[in-house]
Amino acid sequence: MMEFIKSLTVKDILAFIGAATIVLGFLELLFRIIPQFSNLRAKFWGFIARKWRHKKLEKRAIASDIENVVNEVVAELQTELPCGWITKVSIDWIDKDIKEEDLKDGEMILRIRPMESQDENLINGIYYFFAKALFPETKEVIPMIVRKSTALHLSRRSITDKKPFLANKFEKGILESSIKNEPNIVYFIDKFNEIDNKGFFTGSFLREIHEIASRSKFKQLRNQIDGEIKSVLEHIDDFVKNIHKNSSNGWSRKGPATSYAFLLVAQPFSWSVNPYVNRVKEHLNQGVERIYIMGTNRERKFVKNTISAITKLPSCHLVEIFELNRDYRGDRNGIGALFVKKDIVKEDADKKIENFFDKDEQKRNLI
Repeated sequence: MMEFIKSLTVKDILAFIGAATIVLGFLELLFRIIPQFSNLRAKFWGFIARKWRHKKLEKRAIASDIENVVNEVVAELQTELPCGWITKVSIDWIDKDIKEEDLKDGEMILRIRPMESQDENLINGIYYFFAKALFPETKEVIPMIVRKSTALHLSRRSITDKKPFLANKFEKGILESSIKNEPNIVYFIDKFNEIDNKGFFTGSFLREIHEIASRSKFKQLRNQIDGEIKSVLEHIDDFVKNIHKNSSNGWSRKGPATSYAFLLVAQPFSWSVNPYVNRVKEHLNQGVERIYIMGTNRERKFVKNTISAITKLPSCHLVEIFELNRDYRGDRNGIGALFVKKDIVKEDADKKIENFFDKDEQKRNLI
């Protein structure tokens, strides 16, 4: 072996390095192009790093694993959050401390200072992703404490679901530090958790305040948006806590910017969707603009039929159908839909319904 090494010329060594560079570059490109190779990419660079003890490759191994986990979170939330809010993320390690104001809008590359602990790197990756990605187009209007509390809540939920052994470290670290700096965050975190347990956090609250902020950009209401957001949160929180005891007035709210109502869909013994369609008509006649349909995964087919029936109303326009972390009963995987009052015939409602529920058939075919 030693004789072979001694016989190598500089030209041979350079040729070997060049070939190795090409192979490693090809593998890195392959890992990035094909999402299914994300886990393999992390393991590959980790193996090379351990063999070569190369600091740069160790960082690359860490980054690969974090990118993979963060993007898994992204993939799951894409069907839950409003369309276009989040995309796949890349991580770029830097040598200085990162601040939230350093995050540039419209660029989903996270620049993070690597820590010795991979756990801390992963926690930072998830948190900074949410801090950067949420509320596109309305960041300037939504108060910082609301945006930060939202990022903290979704980070906490995602870490608890995907990496539960890191939940305590996140709470003692980023969450506790944020609360010390801004004690009022506790108010939002507490209520976010309450309404999220019934699917109303991402399902209605985030969508509603995003709409309020969009309508208030250049209006006087922008100066009172803190109070309006709290009013919406209080209403939804009260509705969730009394979900089976609400009076007819509690099912809707009319504010200075928007008006909305809730419709909880459960399959009746008659299998008829007419009561739900009639309820939507009542809300529209009362001047409600936005109607949130909240359904259960166990009654998915009936929820689909109800949404389809409502789309046939000439003054009702289907904006989107989305997944819910939990349904209004607290069970996993609910279904939500947003309708708005519109005096036009239905546009592409049928296509939206089929595209959403076709995924069920695709999943069954894969099993």
